[in-house]
Amino acid sequence: MPRCILALLWTVVFGVVSGGWEPARGDVRVVYVYNFEFSVNPDGGPIVDAVVTVGDTVRWVWQSGNHTTTSVMGSAESWNATIAQGSPVFEKVFTVVGKHNYYCLPHGVDNGDGTATGMSGTITVRPAGVGACCLPNGSCVSVNEASCLMMGGEFQGVGVGCDPSPCGNQPVTVVLPASHDAVLYETAGGTSANGAGQYLFAGNLSTGARRRSVVRFDVSGLPSGIEVLDASVELFCSQSQGSAYSLVLHRVVSSWGEGSSDPTGNEASGTLPTTNDATWVHRFYPGTMWTTPGGDYQEMVHSTAVVSGSGAYYAFAGPMVVSDVQSWADGEANHGWLVRGDEATSANGKRFTSRQAGVPAESPRLVVTYRMASTGACCLPNGSCVELTASRCVSAGGEYRGDGTMCDQVGCPVVLTPFVDALPRPGVAAPVTGQPGGAAHYEMAMTEQYQVLHRDLPATRVWGYAGSYPGPTIEAFRGEPVTVRWRNDLRVAETGALREEHVLMVDECLHGPDVTGSVPVAVVHLHGGKVDPGSDGPPEAAFAPGGSSPVYVYPNDQPAGTLWYHDHALGITRLNVYMGMAGLYLLRDPVERSLDLPGGAYEVPLVIQDRSFNADGSLRYPGMWMDHFFGDTVLVNGKVWPYLEVDRGKYRLRLLNGSNSRAYTLSLSDGSEFWQIGTDLGLLESPVGVRAITLTPGERAEVVVDFGGYAPGSEVILTNTAPAPYPSGPAGSEIPLVMKFVVGPGVGHTSPLPAVLAEVPRIEESEARRHRAFELAIAAGHCPGHHGGMWMINGLGWDEITEYPRLGTTEVWAWVNRSSVAHPMHMHLVSFRVLDRQDFDVVTGEPTGPRVAPGPGEAGWKDTVAAYPGQITRVIARFEGFAGEYPYHCHILEHEDHEMMRRFVVVCPADFNTDGFIDFFDLDAYAACFEGGECPAGETADFNGDGFVDFFDLDAYIGAFEGGC
Repeated sequence: MPRCILALLWTVVFGVVSGGWEPARGDVRVVYVYNFEFSVNPDGGPIVDAVVTVGDTVRWVWQSGNHTTTSVMGSAESWNATIAQGSPVFEKVFTVVGKHNYYCLPHGVDNGDGTATGMSGTITVRPAGVGACCLPNGSCVSVNEASCLMMGGEFQGVGVGCDPSPCGNQPVTVVLPASHDAVLYETAGGTSANGAGQYLFAGNLSTGARRRSVVRFDVSGLPSGIEVLDASVELFCSQSQGSAYSLVLHRVVSSWGEGSSDPTGNEASGTLPTTNDATWVHRFYPGTMWTTPGGDYQEMVHSTAVVSGSGAYYAFAGPMVVSDVQSWADGEANHGWLVRGDEATSANGKRFTSRQAGVPAESPRLVVTYRMASTGACCLPNGSCVELTASRCVSAGGEYRGDGTMCDQVGCPVVLTPFVDALPRPGVAAPVTGQPGGAAHYEMAMTEQYQVLHRDLPATRVWGYAGSYPGPTIEAFRGEPVTVRWRNDLRVAETGALREEHVLMVDECLHGPDVTGSVPVAVVHLHGGKVDPGSDGPPEAAFAPGGSSPVYVYPNDQPAGTLWYHDHALGITRLNVYMGMAGLYLLRDPVERSLDLPGGAYEVPLVIQDRSFNADGSLRYPGMWMDHFFGDTVLVNGKVWPYLEVDRGKYRLRLLNGSNSRAYTLSLSDGSEFWQIGTDLGLLESPVGVRAITLTPGERAEVVVDFGGYAPGSEVILTNTAPAPYPSGPAGSEIPLVMKFVVGPGVGHTSPLPAVLAEVPRIEESEARRHRAFELAIAAGHCPGHHGGMWMINGLGWDEITEYPRLGTTEVWAWVNRSSVAHPMHMHLVSFRVLDRQDFDVVTGEPTGPRVAPGPGEAGWKDTVAAYPGQITRVIARFEGFAGEYPYHCHILEHEDHEMMRRFVVVCPADFNTDGFIDFFDLDAYAACFEGGECPAGETADFNGDGFVDFFDLDAYIGAFEGGC
């Protein structure tokens, strides 16, 4: 049985109830706890969340599994209790008004939009003054007294709930007379009629000629919004020929008429038709015909009734009759039913009394039992939400979210068809001076524009660079410096005015927005770039619309690799990147150029991101910080689930996971092998054959896929199997589709893949001057009303600097993951090698397994590494090139923004007291340490790192002191 932790997260929607208030009445709302499901429905589905009033009790009742209910740290509503077979019930009185979203870890997942998936639920607590309101139609809603009176209702009192309903919404039974009936006679011309006679017929004459009857009941007088519980069509048999048998009822699908024709005698053969009569061949005599003689009706039998004799009513009932009446009550066209007898034999006719007979006690009747239906949120196919009854929701093609649910409680996904848009390729950035791929200077503006992201979506407001999302690709070459001035030119697309507020809601409790507010400040970081601190895009150096950065210098003094640039503003990186502020920076070098890898049209970048949309095309993202965001669609290069037409040959795909929180495990739908040739920061030593590759946010990989073996017209899907969050998310949390490749007849790049790619120098662990450990865990939050605390590194925040690596030295950093999700840990400035991973006991912190070296796909230079749950992930890096302050952080952007980002400071070798200056204070500090006195934190007098403290160290330090930095 699974064991999980139920975590409550609450959002104050209406405010907090003032102290001392006591409800007039406290209801109990039961929530049933199943494996992977919370619901007020006792049968386990559909899932319906609880809505209560302040002072009500929520009672969780065990049904299966073992669960621990635990409130979020810092919540005003706190509890900790087990729900299992041995302790099956837990109750809590709710006194804090608002919408409380909760979920079960690890089987529930925060969607990042105020909801959760998997094992999750919400408790909506209505404010003081709300009670049951009985509306004129008998339904019950929870509102305040004034609203109830405005709706014409009767207020039942503060605190009174709608479950059970106090409004007397008991089932109502009504008997409706027929509004139209007629007989269809099979005759030589098919024109005999009976529109105003006394009888209806079904079955055959002695000649074998068939007779059928049609009957319609006017249900328009039933109240709107009803739920039909039962229905039966009842016909009075006045004469029965032959033995007993089953008559059948069909739903008529075309309109028909009832003329004034009135046969004489026993009416068995009908009479001449009059205008608008229904006959065997006519719907409306003389001009409108049935599509099929004998009536247009659904072939499916909707009900049967065994007619054995005369003098009694016979009822056609059952779920299909109920469904027919429900659909007509909901507004569908009502053409009534057709009654058909045994048409395989002769002389078996059954005669029924018509509505025209003048005998009310024997007239056709429709008996309907109904009650006023509850309404709930209905998600329509276009992603919009309306509150309807369940039946009307289904009729509208929607997904009903449960009785009593409201549109502000649910997030309705926009349903989009995959593979209808061609994959776009980001354009190449145009420099002001120089040329792409060489030394150049760029003036790059951050811009707002509308872009069509899917054929069926209205244009979406996005941000980007130089007028596009993703931004244009900067092409660069090793040793050829690039300079860029970044300008914040975010303007309201409709007016051209500089933006004063963000498009998305800014959570101003977070570090950064607590100072800058909702102003869309921005700054650009070259992810993977070895640059000076001022050009690194410092998060605190973000600037408002109308401002610009200094000229950033990118020396490109590093091997070829797939770099990318993106926003890095403190506390709103997740928002800015989600709006579209990201682009590629492709660095090339002579080694790569000499390999004859697929290029030109056969080198394709794939920027993979997930998003959610509103029905109007706008991006959907939660207003309050959530510790993850998972969209419900995948975009590649700014298109939702695109396709790419490929030639029969090899393609070099540069993969970037540019999502906020989602990881991807990518493979080809037919299971074919492909080859990984590169990691974040360059080529591998040789190609590695793989069938799947996993990328956490911020990671990149280069792969080669060979379509040469596919027949023209073949289609191959790039799929994803990574759950969200990774790797602990529940089944079904992944988005399985990414994009499609369509193989054409043309022949593409067919050169063999080189067996040797590039030299990847090792850094020996023996070179490491320092070993540092960093614990990754969630801590208590400081923002009122926020769930989940905040993510931290060693329990410290942005402003607390404890790492001072020395310029030119090597260190081993160990990421110790105590959480249930993988953290992609990114270090600015440096490139590193992954040393190993090791399981450890999260309680004691002690290793429990061997150190395991990374697979060949991670045996290259990286700047971002997946630190997996319950493991110690070690990397080794040399801090060289520049001294100064740099961030390191988790690249789940929601984590980075709150508060899983810290700084290290690369100090000059002689800056022994790490104050940023080389002066006699450093000399004094080293001398004291050398003589056996106090050393700065983490430092020793072994300056040359040979394991001994001797005069060689003193000599080395004096040399460094005299040499400066």
